[in-house]
Amino acid sequence: MKPQTQDEPEDQDSDQTTAMRLTALRPLPVALSIGHYFAFVQEPEVRRVRIDAPGVTVGRQPPCEVVIPAVEVSRRHARIDIASQRATLTDLGSTNGTFLDGTRIAGPTPLVNGSLVSFGSVTARYERRDQREVAEEAELAGELRRAADYVRAILPQPLTDGPVQTDWWFVPSSQLGGDAFGYQYLDDDTFGGFVLDVSGHGIGSAMHAANVANAIRRRSLPGVDFRDPGQVAAGVNAVFPMEEHNGLMLTLWYFSYHLPTRALRFCAAGHHPSFLVSQPGAEPVPLWLKAPAIGMLPFGAWSVGRADIPPGARLYVFSDGAFEIVASNGQQWVIEDLRRIMQAPPQPELSESQRLYQAVRAAARPGQLDDDFSALVVHFS
Repeated sequence: MKPQTQDEPEDQDSDQTTAMRLTALRPLPVALSIGHYFAFVQEPEVRRVRIDAPGVTVGRQPPCEVVIPAVEVSRRHARIDIASQRATLTDLGSTNGTFLDGTRIAGPTPLVNGSLVSFGSVTARYERRDQREVAEEAELAGELRRAADYVRAILPQPLTDGPVQTDWWFVPSSQLGGDAFGYQYLDDDTFGGFVLDVSGHGIGSAMHAANVANAIRRRSLPGVDFRDPGQVAAGVNAVFPMEEHNGLMLTLWYFSYHLPTRALRFCAAGHHPSFLVSQPGAEPVPLWLKAPAIGMLPFGAWSVGRADIPPGARLYVFSDGAFEIVASNGQQWVIEDLRRIMQAPPQPELSESQRLYQAVRAAARPGQLDDDFSALVVHFS
């Protein structure tokens, strides 16, 4: 034993004792609770089905545990068995077959996390995940749904008669963006409307968009003449600076239409162009003037443009989620791709905004769109 010296404390810890004490302070690892799931994309959200041992049968109708009411799915289409924390997929003699990652299976086939399984034309993703993580994700998804419902609740009803008529289509993305829009008569002779897009995704962006939209809808911006688009942009900028709203900025396309003179005035505050189609099949004309986005600077100059509106014209106002998509061929769309859809003939069985959405949805890669889709179409008689 080493003799003590006068300078050494009598209770000095050894390196081994210190290491043992540090180890005792570390949090114990949390055991994973693995679950098996099928994730089906059902717009505007993902439906996730848990698969417990010993397994489930997939088919078009009960008593199958997983029911997919599609004509391409057989009454008893396939079976997923769970044993020793592993999943096995078996086709049950279905008419249209069961496919794993694009290949039709002929017998019991092991599933790998992330595999795509197709039952006829219906595709699901197999997931092997921690159940706590899935529960937290479901809770967040519920909060996003409630936020999306609130945004929908403040959207106006379509106008189906009168000198100005409107239709619109709104589909939130899985993460919920910051889109909002609205319109109203400002007085007997003036009709106003807007589309705005807040930066980012999630509940914060959505709620900020709703707050700004409510301020415009209620005309609560101090000292602003809402018939003047430039004043509206400046008023929103003064009330909603990004440094006071969690760093969120926004773009805004605002217009006012004077019915007696058929004059449209507009401001594109950091927003892309809207398009005016004078008659069916005519070339869509971009309505845009350079102006700063809202919330970035304490002041700015928001230019106001003007357009004469002929009878029968249509105005298309939309968010960038309507054209910033990845097509099924892997190509990134630009605004010109959406402009070509506007020029196509209307379909009597669809509203114009719905026609735009269906064309975009058909062109996009499978799954939900990456951003909110918002399209407002104004018809002038």
